[in-house]
Amino acid sequence: MAERRERPGRTAPTATTPRRRRYRPVWASGLAATLVVAAAVIWLEARDRAVGPIPTAIPEMIATDRVGPQIAFLAWPGCLLGAVGVGAVGWLAGRGHAPAARLRAAAAALLASGALLATYTQWLVRENPIKPWLVAEEAYRWGLMFIGPSTGLLTAAAAAAALGGGAGRLPYRDRTVLVAAATTGGLFAVTIEVLRRAQPEHQEPWTNTYWVTLIIGVPLVALLTGLLVHVTAARALRPVEAIRRELADITGQSLDRRVPVPPTDDVIGRLAETTNDTLDRLEQASARQHQFVADAAHELRSPLAALRAQLETALRHPDSVTDWPEVVAGAAADVVRLQALTDDLLLLASHRATAPAGEPVDLAALAEDLVREHEHLPDATGLRLTCRIPAAPTLAHGNPTRLERLLRNLLANACRHAETRVDVTVEDDGTWTWLTVSDDGPGIPPADRSRVFDRFTRLDASRTRTSGGAGLGLPIARDIATHHRGTLTIEDSDHGARLVARFPAGARSSC
Repeated sequence: MAERRERPGRTAPTATTPRRRRYRPVWASGLAATLVVAAAVIWLEARDRAVGPIPTAIPEMIATDRVGPQIAFLAWPGCLLGAVGVGAVGWLAGRGHAPAARLRAAAAALLASGALLATYTQWLVRENPIKPWLVAEEAYRWGLMFIGPSTGLLTAAAAAAALGGGAGRLPYRDRTVLVAAATTGGLFAVTIEVLRRAQPEHQEPWTNTYWVTLIIGVPLVALLTGLLVHVTAARALRPVEAIRRELADITGQSLDRRVPVPPTDDVIGRLAETTNDTLDRLEQASARQHQFVADAAHELRSPLAALRAQLETALRHPDSVTDWPEVVAGAAADVVRLQALTDDLLLLASHRATAPAGEPVDLAALAEDLVREHEHLPDATGLRLTCRIPAAPTLAHGNPTRLERLLRNLLANACRHAETRVDVTVEDDGTWTWLTVSDDGPGIPPADRSRVFDRFTRLDASRTRTSGGAGLGLPIARDIATHHRGTLTIEDSDHGARLVARFPAGARSSC
């Protein structure tokens, strides 16, 4: 099979892409913007020197326009050409990025550099008529020291914001830095403009100060604000990084580890506490799962060992077997018990995943049918089963198969321990539907009432596997009741056991 080759420039850089390639459009755009400013001011200085030495007479100095045509060209179309050049550099340097991210970075670099270049050239246009003998030298000095670097940095920041760190998305810390820098710089520029408008028109020195502050001060304030926010955000996010590293090292065999909780009462501290609470629940669930697997293996091992021993003995000593049908019948009985145990385990493992949607279920009709059915089963031999239900249908929203399984388990448990009778009662008070199954057996001691709902639990009176069950009937019944937003409890009784299931009357369940 031929290997599939990806077209160059069509894939977005991944985390393994070299840093230089990922951020190439950023630094290339910033460098191009800096070079554009440097080339413009060097050109102005060269043209100013080509005109000749500065005259000594003051009137002649004021009347001489030494670089006026060059400044007019820079104002238009020089700014546009420079911005287009910066955008083209950003586009060419974005090779290897996704086309959309590449286009965003180039457009951001073009717009940012264009806006900055237009602002700078407007300063030159305003300064040239006032002191034409110094404007080229000032542009040269300020351009190389401040204007060029600040233009490059701001253009690179705009390209980085549009590129999104090379993956189309800007990290939270970088977004915070850019928003803070842009907001502070914008507010500072507005403040300068308000102060300028508040000054008298005849104060010419303020005009020069205004442009110098606008061109140099605003970018510097924005950059310093961004740097301060970057450092502060990095320090503030250190606890989050510590939590991330700890979570990355936690595996299924190290669920006892916990993330560090910072000594601050803030959202990060609450995140760490919530994470540790979640890890506590996961550890408990994992412990229950391991215990369940161990108990299941133990329960399956004994009947399988007995069945294997029975069959191997019969195969090794066939002459000693006098009744082969009896051997087969015993093995079949063991297989039936194993199948029932396996079905119960599967039900516990996939209860919520396999339960179909709920529907209205008449618990009164269900109880009446199951009591009538159990009267003819071997477990109910010699017992008197009664069913008391209201005349009107008693509806509960749930899964009919699951609710039938719950009542079957309760009836089977009652018939197993009853001496003479089992009573089933269904009641409805408008808010809750009550399903009660009671017997006249030995009952369940209060100390064991919570333990009998644990899986594979048998009380002393029912520890044989042939007559006592696997200890899964009541846990399955409680799980079914819980998934139907109900409860299954053991209540006090004068004689025997009394199990009460409660469901919301007509309410929708989560089964």
